[in-house]
Amino acid sequence: MKPAHNRIFSVKLITFFCAFSALLFSALSSAAWFESSGQAAIRNGNIELARQNATQEAIKQVLLFAGASVHSVQKMANGVLQNDDLTIRASGEVNSIELIDEISKDGYLTVSIRADIFPNKSVCQASQYPKNIVTTWHPLEKREQATTGNIFEIGTILPEMLQRNFQHFAQQSSIQTILPFYYKQQPITLINDAMALAKQSNAQYVLTAKVKDISLNKTKSSNWALWNSSSPSRNFSYQVALIDGYTGSLLWQKSYHSTAPWEFDTHQSVDINSNVLWQSPYGESISSIMQDIAINVDEQLACAPTYGRIIQVRGEQLTLDIGSNQGILKGDEFTLFQLQQILNPQGKTFTQFNLHPTPVKVVSISPNTAVAISKDGSLLGNIQANDFVSKQ
Repeated sequence: MKPAHNRIFSVKLITFFCAFSALLFSALSSAAWFESSGQAAIRNGNIELARQNATQEAIKQVLLFAGASVHSVQKMANGVLQNDDLTIRASGEVNSIELIDEISKDGYLTVSIRADIFPNKSVCQASQYPKNIVTTWHPLEKREQATTGNIFEIGTILPEMLQRNFQHFAQQSSIQTILPFYYKQQPITLINDAMALAKQSNAQYVLTAKVKDISLNKTKSSNWALWNSSSPSRNFSYQVALIDGYTGSLLWQKSYHSTAPWEFDTHQSVDINSNVLWQSPYGESISSIMQDIAINVDEQLACAPTYGRIIQVRGEQLTLDIGSNQGILKGDEFTLFQLQQILNPQGKTFTQFNLHPTPVKVVSISPNTAVAISKDGSLLGNIQANDFVSKQ
């Protein structure tokens, strides 16, 4: 059974165009109003928490839908989102956001917002190609903490949740493969392990994660001062890293943390595949982190170059491990390069890119492969399987 979400949201688009004098401007300047609504359950009478959750959903939805480049959202009307920052990557600029409606009905709070968004003409060329990511099951650093609730296998569910959040919220990247084993990131073998995972799954990037803390707090957290239940709260700490699967380089890492009520008996076993867990405050706090991770990783990869691996050389034709599923089109041009790992006298590893002088173009494609030849018909000397192509 798939975990369910109790927040429902919709997006409505209203577009208008602002024309300026041709004597002053050579192009039409356009803007758009976007309206969206977010819904959240009111738990234990905590309207403020429901309002915050519903408003965040509404804002994230409208920004992702409209393609806004947002680093922070200022205080909302009536202090709805005071001191709450959002970081969302996309291709527009927000002029204003305002609260337009709030309805409480049947235990749910629905908040509606309106945003005025102007398009941003500076869009990276690489964004036309989605980036493929591979991950594995995510291990528990302290397995004994899973005794409460008997949730030892939560690390097998988290990557699936991440994958679904990438499908819903990421624009330039996706988790294509989840390998069914636990990968414990070891610094000494990081480069080789990441490159092996990427090659095994034909992915360009490797996402590793581990659950650092799922301990139970016996006393109520101050963050839940408005929550009137006597249930304890439970922590969730999660460390994520993004690795270039071709070079083994660590591109980005971040730790996430939340604390939420644990509404179950401490001796009760909780089914990690059930809606009972994922519709609880603790499950919802984890779901929110998974959504943030998808957005944050997509931010990191938005303008990253798209790489492909050469899997076969036959005469002057190269077969690449990327195709129409990755957005490749007939006629696309790529740069050929080779990678070398260089060790300096201090024992530090560097990646060297050796570029081939002749670009190649795609002459045929299939869902997951493409065939390329040299653009000018010249010979492609010294090119072999496991070399790479890049679209900058």
